[in-house]
Amino acid sequence: MARRLVLVHGYSASAQAFHPVRDMLKQLPGGKQIVDINICNYISLNNEITIKDIAEGFDRALCLQPGLNNGEEFDAIVHSTGMLVVRAWLANYGGPLKDNKRLGRLKHLVGLAPATWGSPQAHKGRTWLGALVKGNRELGPDFLNAGDRVLEGLELGGDFTWDLSSEDLLGEEPYYGTGNDTPYVTVFIGNSPYTGLSSLANSPGCDGTVRWAGCGLNTRKITIDLTRTGVDGQRLQMSKWADNRLDIPIIPVDGRNHATLLSNPDPAMIALVRDFLDVNNKDAHTAWLTRAQQYGTKGMAKMLKNPEPGGILGDVERVLARIDGSAQDADIDGWQQFVVWARDEWGDGVSDFMMEIQRKDEETQQWLRFEEMSMDVHAYGLDESYRCFHIRLPKGIAQQESQLSVCINASTGTELMAYRAYGAGPETVELKEANEPIRLALKDLAASAGTLFYPFTTTMIEIKINRESWPFDQRPPVMNFEDGSAG
Repeated sequence: MARRLVLVHGYSASAQAFHPVRDMLKQLPGGKQIVDINICNYISLNNEITIKDIAEGFDRALCLQPGLNNGEEFDAIVHSTGMLVVRAWLANYGGPLKDNKRLGRLKHLVGLAPATWGSPQAHKGRTWLGALVKGNRELGPDFLNAGDRVLEGLELGGDFTWDLSSEDLLGEEPYYGTGNDTPYVTVFIGNSPYTGLSSLANSPGCDGTVRWAGCGLNTRKITIDLTRTGVDGQRLQMSKWADNRLDIPIIPVDGRNHATLLSNPDPAMIALVRDFLDVNNKDAHTAWLTRAQQYGTKGMAKMLKNPEPGGILGDVERVLARIDGSAQDADIDGWQQFVVWARDEWGDGVSDFMMEIQRKDEETQQWLRFEEMSMDVHAYGLDESYRCFHIRLPKGIAQQESQLSVCINASTGTELMAYRAYGAGPETVELKEANEPIRLALKDLAASAGTLFYPFTTTMIEIKINRESWPFDQRPPVMNFEDGSAG
């Protein structure tokens, strides 16, 4: 293989983190060793540096690296934040997509536990504890910096990952297509959480640092347009799985977590990575992906188990559940993320909004919160109009959609203005904290695609509503005419 291989590490790490992977790639049997490996080193623990800065630093480093400084083709393996660095580098070429030479230059991109949609740990890193654990501990101008701007880009539901994904995953033309004029991409993820002291960072559906549902690059977008005009008369739209886009699911690696995927790489995974770097057409990719998913079957089985609470309290809960017979079924359909942005007709964010999935009780016909779904909600710290919903998908969830609905409400925080939803029912709906929310049937949302729920993927949802003077259809206090001023 004539192409050079570039390795890009993650947040707070260094080139040394990739040494085990590099060494194993060099020692593969059967004449498939890779010798020409270049490992990047970049600064993430500086409070003024952004992921975009690192992405352009990556371009400058390529321009100055012998063997890569003349626009040569190369392959890349990235870990964690490294995925966002390379994706941002690809997206920031400028000009029409057809002229983006970076897409043709990068031939293969392998993500090892990539932070494709960020990390649930990112918003914790800006605390003093985060600085002590992950911050720069060398005396100097950056002493105890935790990399605030990088962590902002890594935070769940943030505008950086929203905008980037809108460009490279959902644009009209695919960044990652089935031909060899764009990069072939694949993703491996460990199926185990951290152990020991690091286990404090664990959360369900996670490898310790990134969520399983937030690693792959298979993404769709739902638009719920409740503004006065709507979009071409349609209130609900869902993007399709594009025919020309590459299938990029997660490949589970059994017994590995976010760290050991690099520090103790599975030899079988490394062999698959090496073979992936030879994929050069659609048929070859299909054959490789079939083999890789077969490899991931063992790891996936563990990811489909209903998680039990951890620690001492978890032991107590498990014992009580067995005594009273309330223990849940062992299997689930998986995990899914929904990244939601609520905005008004001007494009300004709606920071105070609520979204909840409810189910209809068959006996009482009452709408109840869908507790079995176990929804974890995170509001983006810099702009709460962005939210990330992490959902455990109960077994057979796709067959239950006819009995599920999504409820939406919002508040402006002032009596002078209110949000208004059109087309959500027979009449327009006034949205206020004291009012009943809008209810939309999930079967209507999923009508064009069969189901809303796809395990181990992230779905983007954009909610659009009107912001209007209140009270509606009366002279509003915020703006009116002086009495008797006409004539």
